[in-house]
Amino acid sequence: MNFTQPLHILLPEFQSFLVVASRTGGIVAAIPMLSGRTVPPRVKVALVLMLALVLAPAIQLPPTPPDAAAMTAGLASELLIGFVIGMAVRLLFSALEVAGELAGSQMGFSIVQLLDPMTSVSTPMVGQLFTVIGSLVFLSLNAHMMVVAAIVSSYESIPPFGATLSPAVGEEVLHLSQHMFVVAVKLAGPVLVAVALINILLAMLGRAVTQINIFVLSFPLTIAAGLLVLGLALPFMVSLFEREFIGLHETIDGLLRVLGHG
Repeated sequence: MNFTQPLHILLPEFQSFLVVASRTGGIVAAIPMLSGRTVPPRVKVALVLMLALVLAPAIQLPPTPPDAAAMTAGLASELLIGFVIGMAVRLLFSALEVAGELAGSQMGFSIVQLLDPMTSVSTPMVGQLFTVIGSLVFLSLNAHMMVVAAIVSSYESIPPFGATLSPAVGEEVLHLSQHMFVVAVKLAGPVLVAVALINILLAMLGRAVTQINIFVLSFPLTIAAGLLVLGLALPFMVSLFEREFIGLHETIDGLLRVLGHG
């Protein structure tokens, strides 16, 4: 009897802790800077547990369902909510990778690939550059604290076990995917325009002076022009990163509204 009484007191608290840890774990699993293989699994688990311990007292949780099956399904839905919050950040970083792929292939770096330690796949050098710059801007703006604040505010939009799936969720994800490509084109736009102009000039030169090997001449020119334009457009890229990361809070709120009232 003395053993069961503390158990009945601690079990609801532990279940509430699992609810917060599940939603936090979904975010950690989706954010690019934490989901890669460079971060050891023990560090990820410790980060999830630490965040759950800090945030659990600040969140008012309703009584958890007594049924084990309902509890398991609820924890899965909490993991999905956290993954959706992290997916908004991941899609934004995916735009940097797509922009690097577009710019790098036009500059002639498509044959040169670097091994990305976070995803264990080959990525273009320019994509790595954009990702590093984007990560530094993300941390300098304290956008990671914005994601932590989104965990707390998510319980106002979606109570525990209150997520609903509807066609509006798919539409919102499609809208975010479209926005990802728009951001990628904006980032790679200066390089694409510069390389296109270089190719037009080389084509005209090749028609005028047939003795010049345009194919060999194009590689150093496109690379030099691309790097020059990248350097000149760097302030524009940083300001674009800042605008997108500042607007990340509204993006997450939109996803949470759809999940909570779908």
